[in-house]
Amino acid sequence: MTGTPGQLARSLAPLAEESLPGFLLRLAHRLNRSPARIAVLTGIAPYRLGHTVKLPAHLLVALRPESAARFAATTRLAPSEVQALGLRPLQMAYPPITDTGEREDGRFGSHVWAFTAASRFCPQCLAGDGSAVQNAHGGPWRLPWHLPVVFACTRHRCLLDHLCPSCRRPLNVSVQGRAALILHPAGNALHPGQCRNHALDAGTRKPRPACGTDLTATAASTRVIPDAGLGTLLDLQSRLLARLASPAAEEPLFFPDLIAVSQLITISWPAAIHDLSLPAVAIDALDEHIHAIRRRTADRPHGDNGRIVIGPPPAAAACASLLAMSERLVTHPDPAGTREAVQTLARRAVERDRTRFVGVIRRGQFSLPLARALAVQRGGFHATAGAGTSAALRVPTRTCRFTAQEIPQLLPAAAYERHLAHFTTRLTVASRNNARLVRRAATLKLAEMTGGGTSADGARLLGIPRGHALSGLQQLRLRTDGENAWQQFLLGLDAIAAELDAQEDRIDYQRRRTALENWTIPPAHWAHLTDGLPALDATPGLRTCASVLVWTQVTEGDYLFSPLVRDRGFGRRLPGGPDLVRDLPSLTDARRGDKARLLPRLAAYAQQTAAWCDSGAPDHDQGTTP
Repeated sequence: MTGTPGQLARSLAPLAEESLPGFLLRLAHRLNRSPARIAVLTGIAPYRLGHTVKLPAHLLVALRPESAARFAATTRLAPSEVQALGLRPLQMAYPPITDTGEREDGRFGSHVWAFTAASRFCPQCLAGDGSAVQNAHGGPWRLPWHLPVVFACTRHRCLLDHLCPSCRRPLNVSVQGRAALILHPAGNALHPGQCRNHALDAGTRKPRPACGTDLTATAASTRVIPDAGLGTLLDLQSRLLARLASPAAEEPLFFPDLIAVSQLITISWPAAIHDLSLPAVAIDALDEHIHAIRRRTADRPHGDNGRIVIGPPPAAAACASLLAMSERLVTHPDPAGTREAVQTLARRAVERDRTRFVGVIRRGQFSLPLARALAVQRGGFHATAGAGTSAALRVPTRTCRFTAQEIPQLLPAAAYERHLAHFTTRLTVASRNNARLVRRAATLKLAEMTGGGTSADGARLLGIPRGHALSGLQQLRLRTDGENAWQQFLLGLDAIAAELDAQEDRIDYQRRRTALENWTIPPAHWAHLTDGLPALDATPGLRTCASVLVWTQVTEGDYLFSPLVRDRGFGRRLPGGPDLVRDLPSLTDARRGDKARLLPRLAAYAQQTAAWCDSGAPDHDQGTTP
């Protein structure tokens, strides 16, 4: 039968999970043409007279839209069938593929763990399933075999091979180390299940015609995994395949986490805790791989060593061992246990190869649990300098129901007395300012718990000047007696955070601070508050001091950071005005006289003002800054 113009005379139906290069090899074999000729006829490679047809490895990800349309038309495939021959449909489940594509300079870039052009393979799968079409043209070169996280065939219960059993080299990689979609595509004498590598002359090491070894006849692996250990690795592969088959909605960053931890294990090796449930032969394979790449990068100090160091092991046993260790950490049920193990890896990685470690952290994409485990903490807060202090790791340190808007500038006195007063008694320097330092540090830590970021970020959210926040934390750290005392502070904060989470009607302190930004006690209200207190009439600036006091009670704020004090430069006295920093304590500490009688009136008035702020009602007779 003659096909319509542009169509091949005959075609094939893609096999389950078949890759683009595998389909091209089988189709070329059926039509008795070279893969290069089929590539030109189907539009995925341009024909150039006198030039060798090149099939770059990145075609494995996806064809350009115009190429995909022509390929579908000439092969009689549906567009969805053509799309399924590439890796792009897997990018939702396996995010590294998302980072793979053509760059602005026209060159192709990819994540080092996105895919491998040198496919692993299962000899039994390549031999076919006994059907007529697979007996004639071979079984499928499966697309998932190009993913670094696929290392075993669960159908035939074996680890995949990655080397030709004869020439002992990876497939689809030239003698010079360049990868291709199909190596030597111009040759049409080979079966799809034969090795297309150059055969190297034993004496000269010069390439000869294609190796041609039947990859279905024998396995290249020299490592025999005991049945019990093989079962462990096959179970791991089944779990990973299930994740690849799912839309990754629940854990979209599982594979990025798995890869990041794998890279940390590789850099820090042998700091990783050896899991006794893994086969010793698999761990030995990983150990050999890591030491081999260290020798290689030491001999070749220049070049693309970074991708070699943090890339996936090509051998299935080594890769399986690495992924098994990583999965144990990524899925560990105890966050504290995960943090301890990950921090051990991070410290050792910094010691061994600081540059590679920093690269992994800065380029990584992490889930919230792993980011928390990786984050460097100094003095109880996110560190802002040094290795591993990427902004991507300064995430909320706790899953909270409360928000930063519901945190005051100073921890309320009742919560302080319940949870942190004992910590204050352990400070090495006695000062009446200690309680304020602790209460302020507590709110900065609460802001970090719910919003992440640095201490300076938390200070900005709470309206605390950056310099005061950082210097106060530094003073507190200098006065803290050892790590155990600081742990007591953090335990107290955990209890306070739990109390906040349990509250149903939390106060929006940010709303209160905003409502009182340009506020003083209105003159009419002041006249009512001071009614019958004649001694107060002769006190200049007392209404301003009282306004600051009400502000601190309504917002649970530090009077030093109230707008009235802040706008005067923290206590600089304006001509004819009060010295707020000096005069306010004389009001708050009053024990007798009219000032003492004013205090309960101001407390009641503060409650009314707080209710007005919370309601958002516009009819409160606001004052203005005098």
